[in-house]
Amino acid sequence: MTDTPASGHWASGHCLCGSVCFEIRGKPVWVGHCHCQSCRRNTGSAVATFVGLRSAQVTYTAGERHFFESSPGVRRGFCRDCGTPLTYEADKFPDETHLYLCTLDNPQDYVPAFHVFFSEKVAWFDTADDLPRHQQTSNSPTM
Repeated sequence: MTDTPASGHWASGHCLCGSVCFEIRGKPVWVGHCHCQSCRRNTGSAVATFVGLRSAQVTYTAGERHFFESSPGVRRGFCRDCGTPLTYEADKFPDETHLYLCTLDNPQDYVPAFHVFFSEKVAWFDTADDLPRHQQTSNSPTM
């Protein structure tokens, strides 16, 4: 089988300015929305949507991420040139990299399956879907 973005086996992405580029291989572990205050502040938006991957699935093909420790044991990767948030990595999720979904070239190929930290949702934000809503984190062993 040929790996293509549509098959879920290969995808590419980059920051806004294109300084940091990456490829992912293999199917994601999960795709979901996060409503926590930390992710909202990091993105400046009402919700952050991630694709969860094993760290070995992600290869950086240009540039390098810089990191900010947003809380103990949590590192957020970003492009130092344009400021685009790229990744979330945490000690509690060893060997996982959570990429911000819309940094992918074809984010429409990855459909979210749940919401986490729904208890922190911005009151005026209407999600209008039937996905599971976890008040804190999901029940998934990787999330």
